[in-house]
Amino acid sequence: MSTTSLKLPDTLKAIIAKVAAFEGKTAHALMVDTLQSTMEDALVRQQFYADGEASYQAALVTNAVFDASDVKAYVLARAAGGQPCRPSAQPLHATKPMTPAHD
Repeated sequence: MSTTSLKLPDTLKAIIAKVAAFEGKTAHALMVDTLQSTMEDALVRQQFYADGEASYQAALVTNAVFDASDVKAYVLARAAGGQPCRPSAQPLHATKPMTPAHD
């Protein structure tokens, strides 16, 4: 392990001490746990973006996408115990911009 020095504002140090005491940890342990958790979240977020970009690139290559309303209906029907037909892929129209689906 290596040592890293952080200069923290007094108000933040007081909050860390208060939270650490509540959780029964030292301030150091709380900061290490918090940094570890935050970095794990950041890696998951990075993978999410990478997966999204890969899916987008695959859609451009295959020229096939699924209508969000069809997918939603399929998932809801499956969740309700039904056996619906899988949605059909639709061609990606170059002139029609991809927009996010919203409920």
